[in-house]
Amino acid sequence: METVGTRIRQRIAQLHIGVPEKEIAASVEMAPDVFSRSLNGKRTFTSVELAHLAERLSTSMYWLATGEADPFEARIAARHEYDFASGRYVDDKGGSTSQTLDNIELAYRQVYPGRNDAATPVAGPDEIRARLGEDFISDFSSRVEEVLDIDVVRVEGVTSAYSLRAGGRYCIVVPRSGNWFRQNSDIAHELGHIYLGHFNDRDETASDVKEGPAFDFAAQILLPESVVRSVDWETIKRLEIVNFLWETGVSTKYLANRLRKLSVRARAEVWQLLDQSTFDVLNRPLEGKTFSPIAVGVRTQRAAERRFPEALIAAHVEAVTMGKVPKETLAWLLDVSPDEIDVHPPQSTSIDLDDLAAELGLAAGA
Repeated sequence: METVGTRIRQRIAQLHIGVPEKEIAASVEMAPDVFSRSLNGKRTFTSVELAHLAERLSTSMYWLATGEADPFEARIAARHEYDFASGRYVDDKGGSTSQTLDNIELAYRQVYPGRNDAATPVAGPDEIRARLGEDFISDFSSRVEEVLDIDVVRVEGVTSAYSLRAGGRYCIVVPRSGNWFRQNSDIAHELGHIYLGHFNDRDETASDVKEGPAFDFAAQILLPESVVRSVDWETIKRLEIVNFLWETGVSTKYLANRLRKLSVRARAEVWQLLDQSTFDVLNRPLEGKTFSPIAVGVRTQRAAERRFPEALIAAHVEAVTMGKVPKETLAWLLDVSPDEIDVHPPQSTSIDLDDLAAELGLAAGA
């Protein structure tokens, strides 16, 4: 039978901690003999000891105690960058990224009490695209929230996109920048992780097993094969390519990769145009464009704005007003000082027992 001690030793082995058990004991303020007896089942770990061990071993106290996944622990399906030099996916969940994700997880956990262990919804990219409706790309983030009930956060402090489940809700996190076409592909990619059921797997390690299908899912949302093949790429004019990029909301590089993936034949001018930067292609003067420079500016400005779901902000305002949570998290969400949050929780008042007895018609001291 697996015991708490067995799980602790398993975790130590997983982390390759090459130090004696007595040093681990000292790091969690336990005497070596007490730690040894607890590992061997001759003594029960206290809750405080388990909490310290969970922190020391970077794992869940719930798992140490029960051997089961914590139903309220946030889950992340990481969006990793592919390093072509090493041929591996690179995880950037360190430094500011880790802190930012922790802050977002806390914001959800404070106001949403849902569990995080339910199976993820399953749907195909064609169904998701149909549900999003026409012209969804003009404000992809808002449409995802309104139609799919999946939150979208746009914030500094991350260099890649992530999808997480915290407080029982799904949230896609994208880097804050003016690069709206990159954000579109990030959001579509994370929808792939969610609807392909990757949250059902506790392993957050990126691999072709997960990333490849997520990329394909995203491409079928943004550039369905039927849409791509409906265009004659061997006769298409420059103006038509520019308008196609704008209407689909993808980058020149993304479109070029999609054409190659589908083995689509295209004339030389297409490849030459798609070898340029997206902003250069969209912003150069060309008669007959279906969009204006102002429209490009609007998308760019929106992509550069810090964004949190309105429902999350409202839930925090209410919780702070009711005195349920401190206002520091709300201040972080709004990117302001806590002193600027002019919300005052209700103050508790002392009750005079004699006055209460008189109100209830009882004799004082009865």
